Amino acid sequence: MQLRLYLAGPDVFRPDAAERGAELKALCEAQGAQGLYPLDVAADNIRRRCIAMIHDADAVIADISPFRGEHMDPGTAFEIGYAEALGKPFFLWSNEPRALIERIAAGPQGRDGQGRLVEDFGKPENLMIVPDGQRVWSGPAEAIAEAVEALGFTTKNRRLQRQTRISVVIALGISLIVALAAGMLVDLLVGW
Repeated sequence: MQLRLYLAGPDVFRPDAAERGAELKALCEAQGAQGLYPLDVAADNIRRRCIAMIHDADAVIADISPFRGEHMDPGTAFEIGYAEALGKPFFLWSNEPRALIERIAAGPQGRDGQGRLVEDFGKPENLMIVPDGQRVWSGPAEAIAEAVEALGFTTKNRRLQRQTRISVVIALGISLIVALAAGMLVDLLVGW
């Protein structure tokens, strides 16, 4: 069974969204994984279907590049949070590697034009999105490769579980046949 990776990000809003989805899914396939792209669902209730895809996925690959401003797409932020709530790992990438403090104009006290503090944790996005220890890759290929490397055991474990179940069923079948044959042999010997 292939590793399933949900491909979150604002690429669904691009004019070439379907082609971009095919590219991202091809990157997954090249790594031996299956890419689950949000546009692969019917237009009726996209939210519900995307949530179902996240449930079906082993992990989320999320594009946190700035979208319509200095921060990432809010829908992608929701998908990352939802995956984390489910206990699913997520792997991030961004085409903007600079920390927020380097991207958002801030005065000497680290405040923006509205007087609000600009987060200065050396991360390309809010610390709730990029927790300590979380790497942000420069592109989707690297994030996908990391997910496959980190989660390859999941696929192997599923395969091993399936093989174990099959072996147990076969062993049970053989045991039943041996027990029946032994019972028939005892009946023959006692009957003489």
